Amino acid sequence: MKTVVILNAAFGARYMFEKVFGGRSAYDRALSWAASVSGGAPVVVLAASDNAERCKREAVFIPVSVKEKEVWTAADVLDEIAGMSEKAETALYAAADCPFFDKALSDEILRVHKTYAAEYTFADGYPYGLAPEAIDTGAAAIIASLSRQKNLGDEAVTRDAVMKILKTDINSFEIETVLAPKDWRLYRLSFECSTKAGYIASRALYDACGEGKDAASLSEKAVTLVSVLKTVPAFYNVQISGREEGECIYSPYSEAYKKTYGEKNPRDMTIAEFRPLVSQMASLSESAVVSLSAWGEPLLHPDFTDFVKEVASYDGLSLLVETNGLHLTEELCEKVKKASGGKIIWIVLLDAVSEAAYKKMRGSEGSLSKAHKAVALLQRAFPDTTYPQFVRTNDNEAELEAFYRFWRDDKNGGKVIIQKYDWFSGLLPECKPADLSPLERNPCWHLRRDMTILSDGNVPPCREYVFNNIIGNAFTESLESIWERMTSYAEKDMKCEYGEVCRKCDEYYTFNF
Repeated sequence: MKTVVILNAAFGARYMFEKVFGGRSAYDRALSWAASVSGGAPVVVLAASDNAERCKREAVFIPVSVKEKEVWTAADVLDEIAGMSEKAETALYAAADCPFFDKALSDEILRVHKTYAAEYTFADGYPYGLAPEAIDTGAAAIIASLSRQKNLGDEAVTRDAVMKILKTDINSFEIETVLAPKDWRLYRLSFECSTKAGYIASRALYDACGEGKDAASLSEKAVTLVSVLKTVPAFYNVQISGREEGECIYSPYSEAYKKTYGEKNPRDMTIAEFRPLVSQMASLSESAVVSLSAWGEPLLHPDFTDFVKEVASYDGLSLLVETNGLHLTEELCEKVKKASGGKIIWIVLLDAVSEAAYKKMRGSEGSLSKAHKAVALLQRAFPDTTYPQFVRTNDNEAELEAFYRFWRDDKNGGKVIIQKYDWFSGLLPECKPADLSPLERNPCWHLRRDMTILSDGNVPPCREYVFNNIIGNAFTESLESIWERMTSYAEKDMKCEYGEVCRKCDEYYTFNF
């Protein structure tokens, strides 16, 4: 029986039709690939209401059947695949905004899928956007039913929706894998043209490789290109408060501040200074997480809610707040809930299960019991995005298991973050209880995707530098120009040319949202 190809164009068409790949668009290239593997059958395109007409119009030389919905859910997509069962036994399912699908790899996926009578087959180890998924059209109805049972079917479809559903009952399905010759997953590359980051990476890879490269060659080249690995900031770490409470043993802030500025009182960032920064973040990155907690206690800022409201006013931006929780009130929670529109993650810094350990770790004027009350307040207002955190050190390691068991219990929220200790390249004593660093050093995530902005607008290469090696000021220069200036740090890191801070650092493998 024939194979039908289904292209999902509902992930967003922000850059899908841009003709930058040798005069062709990602959509056009995806259609050409689809025609090459479909065996002459019409290609089915699942389009959103805002791009359906263009999907039809742009398919000049390839017959397509465009199905339109305002919002495609995971169950909708699977139902559509199941509806093809009389015409084809296998569906190759892929995104319509990916310009680099590999026919040879697709043929291998189909071969494995049919040889082993699989219900689902995928390529593992490659960056996203190089290979389709093969789905048995008969099994699609079962997967759709499962999605509804697990309350996943009514969610807007995501790029990993099928695998996400299968994982809820994975032993019930025949699943096969085509393995990449190397595992490139650790780079988290995504070659798609619905996000700015994916579009920039895709353009850079095409400019470097041109036509005719297979999936393995593209992957191998991609991980050597700073223009692919460093696109736009995904995480902005902003210091809005200059004040830090207590003497937290894993924060170098107070001592570093005194060494740099003496007894001068630390300043807060004003909301007037912050607003143009957020506008630039939205323009430069389009989609990013904005932390208000680079240094200091953000809830000490008198205009904290205004900062939240400003970030939340941009569709592509969301918030992260790390706090000791000692200044949280029910009134503040309600104000922030209204201002944030639900686009906020809270991390409450606890680090202990006993008052004695809490005092030792945080040196706070408050208490663990008060911090626990803050968690309870946040869990009522933000039940899905509140995380108690424990930073592992030699001083509190004995309480780690009790902390984890307590907070992982559903009645206590069921969510917890266990964070590694950061010695800030020697600014703090080495007291981590375990070495989690990889055997082989990978290119630093923070130099490639983070931007730290201090309360006076100064921008260091990353947070590890604290107040040193300032490369620009966000109040007087554009974020884009500062970001470009950071490229040399990423390039040197990729070449294993480390300065003192980078050489001593063991945060390079940690990943911020």
